[in-house]
Amino acid sequence: MKRKYLLISLLLLFLVFGCSFGDNPSAKVAALLKKYNNGDDVVKTELGDYLNSLSLDNTSKLSYQDVYLRQYSDLTYEIKNERIDGNYAVVTVQIRVYDYYTAESKLNNYIGTHQAEFYDENGVYDPAVAFNYRIDQLKKVSDKIDYTLDFTLTKINDEWTIDTLTNDMLEKIHGTYAH
Repeated sequence: MKRKYLLISLLLLFLVFGCSFGDNPSAKVAALLKKYNNGDDVVKTELGDYLNSLSLDNTSKLSYQDVYLRQYSDLTYEIKNERIDGNYAVVTVQIRVYDYYTAESKLNNYIGTHQAEFYDENGVYDPAVAFNYRIDQLKKVSDKIDYTLDFTLTKINDEWTIDTLTNDMLEKIHGTYAH
């Protein structure tokens, strides 16, 4: 009898709370953000595609990859709201990331006004020296910033799928959004 009662209780719990654990818009967004946190292969591939679009050598790409993977692993989030209208949904999320935008602005200013610190042994400005300084400083960034993102989702064949992230959303996830 106890076993039957336990089974019925578990079934009721599943029916009552099952929707919050399965295929719903908030769960899909949380799963995506966890992929960022965990440095999932899909996220690394997308990051690689982005870095390949820049004019960087392989060493520089790997350095930036380290900076962004740190950003992803330390990203925190809180789902604030979920609105469903038929086959469309919007999930509002507040994220907290390193403020690379402000750091980059300060770095650009510093490098521009202290170019002599980035000269090579021949007294010529060396962009590689400045780049290494930039990466070292970005790895030390500890200031964080909060952003709000609205993820849109579409239900296709009874499954919620996240629509393509906008450039603004990606910049917020990267911490490079101009605020």
